[in-house]
Amino acid sequence: MFHIQTTPTKGAYSEGEQVLIDLEIDPPPPDGATVVCTFAELDREIDRISLVASAHQTIRWDPPQDARCVGIDIQVQDADGLALGDATTAVDIGVPWWQRPRYGFLCDFSPDRDDIADVFADLRRFHVNGIQFYDWMFRHDDPVPPTDVFVDPLDRTLSSSIIRSLVDASVASGAAPMAYLAVYGSSMDTWREHSDWAMYDEDGDGHIFEGDFLGLMDPSRGSGWAKHLLGRCGETLEAFDFAGIHIDQYGEPRTAFTASGDEIDLPTAFVDFVSDLKALEPERPTTFNAVKNWPIERLVEAPMDFVYIELWPDMPTQREVAEVVERDLERGGYRAVVVALYIPAAWEENVRLADALIIASGGSRIEVGEGARLLTDPYFPLHQEMSASLRDTLMRFASFRVRFGDLLERSGRPGPRPVDLPDGVWSTTNDVDGWRVVHLVNMAGIEEARWDTEHGPPTPHDAFSIGIDVDREVDRVVFVEPEGDLGGLQPCVWTAGERNVRVEVDGLDRWKMIAIKYASR
Repeated sequence: MFHIQTTPTKGAYSEGEQVLIDLEIDPPPPDGATVVCTFAELDREIDRISLVASAHQTIRWDPPQDARCVGIDIQVQDADGLALGDATTAVDIGVPWWQRPRYGFLCDFSPDRDDIADVFADLRRFHVNGIQFYDWMFRHDDPVPPTDVFVDPLDRTLSSSIIRSLVDASVASGAAPMAYLAVYGSSMDTWREHSDWAMYDEDGDGHIFEGDFLGLMDPSRGSGWAKHLLGRCGETLEAFDFAGIHIDQYGEPRTAFTASGDEIDLPTAFVDFVSDLKALEPERPTTFNAVKNWPIERLVEAPMDFVYIELWPDMPTQREVAEVVERDLERGGYRAVVVALYIPAAWEENVRLADALIIASGGSRIEVGEGARLLTDPYFPLHQEMSASLRDTLMRFASFRVRFGDLLERSGRPGPRPVDLPDGVWSTTNDVDGWRVVHLVNMAGIEEARWDTEHGPPTPHDAFSIGIDVDREVDRVVFVEPEGDLGGLQPCVWTAGERNVRVEVDGLDRWKMIAIKYASR
């Protein structure tokens, strides 16, 4: 069989834009071979084209005007129509990226880097449509560098030209570049110069971060620091044309005072800062990091375009992560939820299970960035290399999220959970237009799994059946395995009851999505 690598030229496409898929076939196909491309939305084929096969080529496709989430199945055939190899990918078209974020990261802005094209080819294979530019700035309180080559607070030599090149490459690759910003982090020089802007503890001592790395400032609306930082945000967007700003906090302190001893309402300050930034730049997306999911109850009041939560080991079980995603989706009015969860690349089963639970719950993870490496530490440059198997799994998960994005959409219509589940199977149910969608995630043998402690794979289940309540006539039942063949939805064996269906599940290794299509009214 031939190895086929597919790379969309963009992480996401605009409405009316031609879709281009770069194709590499190894070894080169024989004379007379063809490439057959099938384009499908859910279980409906919408187009098919055939091309003369070559070792390197670009598939060009003009999608129908209403195309949105499209799976692309590719087969290379010899002159007699015999299959030589298969591949699959997916694209979404005209979907605002913050509604379905596939968030990646960049953190290397050194002046000698020369691998930008390769970096973005990797990110496009994971369908990345938004990128956090982490620690790109000159100083936390003065982000825009005064010179092209500069030294950052951690003594790294960086380049404004490289930052601009990466911003341009992000846009060209269909991924929105987002500038990292700490809401109250300041250089110690500025902290000392403007002690009246600073935050203090109840004893009157200044809040310092990481020894004497940064001094923490009062971000309350109208404060000297808030006015200063909002001005720097405007300078940043003008200087580098980032798509928007990703605002960070450090999770602590949660209690702070002004220089005059008045208590600072930090949750309100965070909400006000996002609101004021959005008022200044209404067309630019923004988000704010709810570290340890705090203070999420207030942050969802802010006009963030998506919810971003960074979870730490004080919320250790995999099930708790899924519960947080479900709760925060509801709290945030079903804005997209992105989770930062730092798991070593060697703990592959932890990564697989965390991703399955997060995606099945309606969220996503920020996880792939520089060199197709895994985000494994809150200091992003400490990313780690993935094994080929984990890399393949995460690419499949990404294609699954694109191809079946409409079935993964959450809009406040959770359905009843299925009954007769085998021991250790976690499930969630969601209703989208014309469908009832059920996820089955296998945790047998690791039911109390912690994401911050390495665990093994679940114990596979043999065939079983489940009952799923429905509220109208069913037309068909289909399924897909996100780690398996993504070549489309496959039919299930099922029988209809008065207000339910019984679905035969042909075994469960890790994760299945079952989709029940209702009959037309």
